[in-house]
Amino acid sequence: MIGNPSQRRDKMPRLIILALVLAVLLAGAADPALAGSEGRKGTEGAPELSIAVGPRGAALGGTVVGDVSGVEAMFWNPAGLGALGRTEAMFSHTQYFADMKLNYVGVATNMGAFGVVGFAAKVLSIGDVIVTTESAPEGTGEIAQPTFTVLGLTWAKQFTDRVLFGMTGNLVNEHVIQQNATGMAFDFGFQYMTGWRGLKLGMVMKNFGPSMTYDGPGTEISLLPDDQDPSSQPRIFTTQSASFELPSYFTMAASMDVYRQAAYRVTALGALQNNNFQGNALRAGVEWDYRDQIALRASYYGSFRGTMDTATGEDQSEFSGGDDLYTGLGLGGGFKIRTGETGRMGVDFCWRPVREGLFDDI
Repeated sequence: MIGNPSQRRDKMPRLIILALVLAVLLAGAADPALAGSEGRKGTEGAPELSIAVGPRGAALGGTVVGDVSGVEAMFWNPAGLGALGRTEAMFSHTQYFADMKLNYVGVATNMGAFGVVGFAAKVLSIGDVIVTTESAPEGTGEIAQPTFTVLGLTWAKQFTDRVLFGMTGNLVNEHVIQQNATGMAFDFGFQYMTGWRGLKLGMVMKNFGPSMTYDGPGTEISLLPDDQDPSSQPRIFTTQSASFELPSYFTMAASMDVYRQAAYRVTALGALQNNNFQGNALRAGVEWDYRDQIALRASYYGSFRGTMDTATGEDQSEFSGGDDLYTGLGLGGGFKIRTGETGRMGVDFCWRPVREGLFDDI
């Protein structure tokens, strides 16, 4: 007996929701003493993986994990790409702090029953860095331009009218003078549309993969051992750099239309982010949208920061706005126009202030 197709479709969301719950439990059980604490801050690498891409998601403080769609979803939650019914491209430029620049391009297309496939490239340019050595502390005359690159391939699919799943494989490469580090990072995401008042739920696990290590000609040094004849030729020694982990984290998010009319709607968004290398974060955002043509956005988030009581040795945690770089505030907006019969083009912007006295706002 084959069974009713509608019954089989009803079982599919339940199985995926069960998988989501198991993923949450596994993420919470993994190294609870260290995850979400300040004890590992600064020990991770590949920071370019965590730099926000997409003005809408950035302006809403990363709360879009549950409702993000289109090419922008490849960064925030690859599951959102599964709802794409056409071909879409996105170009983004971020004026990052300390004169660093982040450029991003993504393109995705619907491939029918197979799902949606997307490709993205993110390049973080550090700018010009004066090369110094022990013998030339004022500079050797050489100018280095470190570049961090992330190439991502995403597959996503909408399994039912309510459930979407997606995953991304990122090839990470860091080039600093004569040294390189290459690694792989993986993202897995789910989205569930409840069908009630626009309520959408999302979960994503980001930047999971093996540790990375620097190597290359820059690790070689020419030395003359102490026990050798001073007239002999120096020997080439190769040093080995320590490996570093990826900045992995897990986010649960929800969004809901708190007010909706024929012409406009107001959406409230919220998220809880569990970080492996810093305190956890609570995020909230609101978006006003007029006919899917004009949008205004605002958000705020804060982090749990851990401290140790020197008298008792006990760990304590307190909640404060933002993090070490940002104040926690995010503002933005955008507009869309039609191009031709079926095409659309949009422009979005975002502003995120950093803490006073550090760097220029982003």
